[in-house]
Amino acid sequence: MLVALLSCIFAVASVVLGVIARRRAHALAADTPDARRTDQRVSGMAWGAVFVALQLFIAAWSSIGLVQQDLLAAIIMNVTLTLCAGASFARPLVRERLELLCAAEGRLPRRLVLMVAFILLGGVMATLGLEIPSNHNILWMYPLCLFLEYALITAVAAGLFFLGQRRGGAPAILALGLFILGIAEYFVITFKSTPIQPGDLSALSTAAAVAGTGYTYTLSSFCLYGLALAALGMVSFHLAGALRPAGRAFANRRRLATNLLVGVLCLAGVTCHVTLIDYYNTLGIQVYTWRPLESYYRQGFLPAFISSAQTIVPPKPEGYDADEAQDLIDEYAASYDANEGATDARTQASAQFDEEKPTVIAIMNETFSDLSIYQFLHANYQGPQYFKSISDALLRGRLYVSAYGGGTCNTEFEFLTGNSMAFLGQGVYPYTIYNLTQTESLAHQFRDLGYTTTAMHPNHGTNWNRENVYRDLGFDEFLTIDDFEGADTLRGMVTDDATYDRILELLENNEDPQFIFDVTMQNHSGYETGLIPADKRTNYLIDGVYDAEVNEYLALIEESDRALEEFIGKLQNLNRKVIVVFFGDHQPYFPSEYNDLWFTGEDAATHTERLWQTNYVIWANYDVAGNDQTSQEVDLSCNYLGTMLMDIVGAPLSDYQKAQLSLREALPAINTTGYCDADGIWYLSEAARNSVEGMSQAGADATEARRRLSLMQYLKLFDHGDGIFTKTLQSAANETDPNLDPGTTKIK
Repeated sequence: MLVALLSCIFAVASVVLGVIARRRAHALAADTPDARRTDQRVSGMAWGAVFVALQLFIAAWSSIGLVQQDLLAAIIMNVTLTLCAGASFARPLVRERLELLCAAEGRLPRRLVLMVAFILLGGVMATLGLEIPSNHNILWMYPLCLFLEYALITAVAAGLFFLGQRRGGAPAILALGLFILGIAEYFVITFKSTPIQPGDLSALSTAAAVAGTGYTYTLSSFCLYGLALAALGMVSFHLAGALRPAGRAFANRRRLATNLLVGVLCLAGVTCHVTLIDYYNTLGIQVYTWRPLESYYRQGFLPAFISSAQTIVPPKPEGYDADEAQDLIDEYAASYDANEGATDARTQASAQFDEEKPTVIAIMNETFSDLSIYQFLHANYQGPQYFKSISDALLRGRLYVSAYGGGTCNTEFEFLTGNSMAFLGQGVYPYTIYNLTQTESLAHQFRDLGYTTTAMHPNHGTNWNRENVYRDLGFDEFLTIDDFEGADTLRGMVTDDATYDRILELLENNEDPQFIFDVTMQNHSGYETGLIPADKRTNYLIDGVYDAEVNEYLALIEESDRALEEFIGKLQNLNRKVIVVFFGDHQPYFPSEYNDLWFTGEDAATHTERLWQTNYVIWANYDVAGNDQTSQEVDLSCNYLGTMLMDIVGAPLSDYQKAQLSLREALPAINTTGYCDADGIWYLSEAARNSVEGMSQAGADATEARRRLSLMQYLKLFDHGDGIFTKTLQSAANETDPNLDPGTTKIK
């Protein structure tokens, strides 16, 4: 509450300054009437009010406990905002002083020199206002990257300044907008341990849908410092605008044309720079998938973001040739048919599947993972007990994914399509960016086999563009939050139990074979809601300290574990054959702290991959021919999971899936972070760009297999002639698509 009181006091002081400045400005106008001074007075009052509003916002936000109680930061911020408000309110007076400096007999005879100086200063402050909220040690940035970011921001600000005929309003809005972006970056890092990336912009509605659930938006002291710096940037741009020559620009055609030319050149220069210069190959700026935060901290938000944005267009693999890629698929598929596909186990499973057509249920459980891999959390945490005890599964093991802390849709994409995110760049979400209408998928395969295909997710159908993507991938029906009205909830989110009950309803009401894909919601972050019922809470002490956030997450995993046990129990007694594949989409966002603290001195690939793994199990309620069902452990990556499921239960495989199974001998796992060789050794993705000299034979084989997979994947995912990018963004297609029931996300 101290920060709230302090902000209120300084806001009052700002208003008092405004009243005094207004009286002085009126007196000045009365002495020397000038329409220019009236314009300056109105603009100054408006922007002064903005600074007061910011102080009042901080006061209000602090009063509900959402501002860190750092007295020094609060004083610095409020003093700065009050001075900025005073300078704005007194803008006519400030202009008079600046005019004297720029007069012929003054110390600065050229007003343009002072104007440019204020723009340059404003660029410095706007840059710091963007970085400081999340990037607390600005000295850790590479100097050239910091200068590049400053140059980009200052050039845009100058362009807006001159396009506006030397008015400071537009660049001031830019400075404020960059600060807001910096705050957004701070919260995204806090909640997901990853920075904002270009793909996030294509899923803003998804972010908005979950933004208010379980998150606490507390401003840190660095956010307050960032606000102070942004305010100084705004005032600097205003002071530059205050030096605008008297008279209207359009009255002087030469001045008007010059301003427009300078503004256009500045903005055009920035546009050409970010579109024509390859940030990775030319400037060496790259967002490393295994440590994106460090990449943003060291290189700056804008350079790192631009570098990522340049990878939105999927890079064509070096030496790509469509005929060669198809030949690889044919070669690997033939190898599968002659070897793995010709075994007695596969032959028996195929005959059984063709005859019995079992229902297949895929459950992607939100944030389900076993955090006991982090030295039992120094709390004797043993992980989800039932899940780990399943002894009659067809297959189980570690699942290496391409998401951490968020990005559920990318795990879905890998599972349903068999394609890997490893070749699609950092911060890319295929669901919202790419055209998937021609993409092979499990849903298409099952539908072609006569199955009813249903996807369900108890949240908004627009999230991650699922309403359109599920149709493109072959689902007959999509059940959204509208179909779970009245369902049980935990922390306000539909429970795993409720989705399992709905699956049982689908099985009861339709005796035909079904493929059901259940994306649960119960365990979604954040984990500081305090809404876990007392009888479901956990009390793990990490190094003797109780962490409410961690315990809320662990309580949710225990509840998911219990619900899975009950669901499997019901399926065991069901009078129809059912296969279940259950897996987690990603880990929560906080284990990176434990990974860095407790695992030191290990190689970077092993260290990083610990964060990018969950678990899976494939189970059946009947005896699958050719399998002893003793929970054989096989670690794999998510892009292989769907194919392994189809293979082990005897379902027909596409040539692409057969190729993946053959290639997997040399490349057992791959994700955005790295890849694994047949000896179980992990390599960071960057290793694939370098020479294989010095690698073991298994490492060289894995690197070559990774290259070949990239060729095959590009052919299947993009080289279909129907365009790379999606034609249906979020809910836009629903109003006109005849395949959709009006007003719903159910597919006819």
